[in-house]
Amino acid sequence: MPLPLPRPPAAIIFDFDGVILDSTPLKHQAWYTLYAGEDAARLKEMADHDRIHGGVTRRVKIAHFEKNLFGRSGDPESVERIAQRYRDLVFDAVMACRFIPGARELLDNALGKVDMHLVSGTPLDELKVIVDGRGLTKYFKSLQGGPVLKPEAFANIMKAHGYEPARTLAIGDAMTEYSVAGSLGIPFLAIAADGHDVFPDDAIRVPSLEGAVKTLGLE
Repeated sequence: MPLPLPRPPAAIIFDFDGVILDSTPLKHQAWYTLYAGEDAARLKEMADHDRIHGGVTRRVKIAHFEKNLFGRSGDPESVERIAQRYRDLVFDAVMACRFIPGARELLDNALGKVDMHLVSGTPLDELKVIVDGRGLTKYFKSLQGGPVLKPEAFANIMKAHGYEPARTLAIGDAMTEYSVAGSLGIPFLAIAADGHDVFPDDAIRVPSLEGAVKTLGLE
């Protein structure tokens, strides 16, 4: 049974891609571009892994792909080189992509009423540039990005601010943050867009953040 959503929450921990920005599809497609020419069966395994493990920092994914799918060493130097190529593929597109419907309205209505934190698998230095460039810095009390993994990031936020788990809300589009929230007793709102629903049947899910202001009692 999912934990009931707090109305209103005292704090919200947001994922970024697929929650604030509609960037999950373009980041998913970038893996195909990056690994173009590899065996089709391995590419399908790569795509499945990316969907299931959305929110995991890219260097961890690359090391997994290199070692376990493509039979290469996955040494730190090659991982870093591939990670830079991935950044080059996605950065400009993320800077230009649309907001998830309802995301900006939720941020505007929650500002000054709810502590908001952003936890992403995107490397922190890159995340800061994107958040600032998209005019979002003012909304967030903290930014957490790679190489810090989400279990540590969530735990750090809860410890630093002393939030009551039941009065906190996590919003994400991947099992990574769903699992972390569940382990900490934090209610979770799943963003499950068409073709991208990885959640258990009993998860509280919405296709976007349209109507979230009312759902969360933030009118």
